[in-house]
Amino acid sequence: MRLFLLALTLIGLLAGPIQAQTVISVDITTAKLSWAWTQGTGGAVVEFRVKCGNVAGTYTKTTILADPSVRSVGVATTITGPGNWFCVVSAANQFGESGNSNEVNFAAGNAPVAPSGLQIIAQ
Repeated sequence: MRLFLLALTLIGLLAGPIQAQTVISVDITTAKLSWAWTQGTGGAVVEFRVKCGNVAGTYTKTTILADPSVRSVGVATTITGPGNWFCVVSAANQFGESGNSNEVNFAAGNAPVAPSGLQIIAQ
């Protein structure tokens, strides 16, 4: 199996994936993790595993994507809440699991609540 590049995509803000890097802040509700993958000499992939944690190299939450045609997943699906996160992806089949992709690091948060009570006051 050939490994892939994991990137963070900001839906609605960027047209495509960005290079793996620390992103100052992403909105949990709109950001996605996306990756590319090329079939190598191993058997066919049956699932991708997105692994995330709050410390580089230590992944405490794994999201399994059982449809190997899926190459992106919402950040809200892969983490447990706001904070600094580090994520990688691996591919798996009946023979085992590949190594991890590159690691992407981002600070996740939520967009502010919409203001209310807008009015116009004539002077």
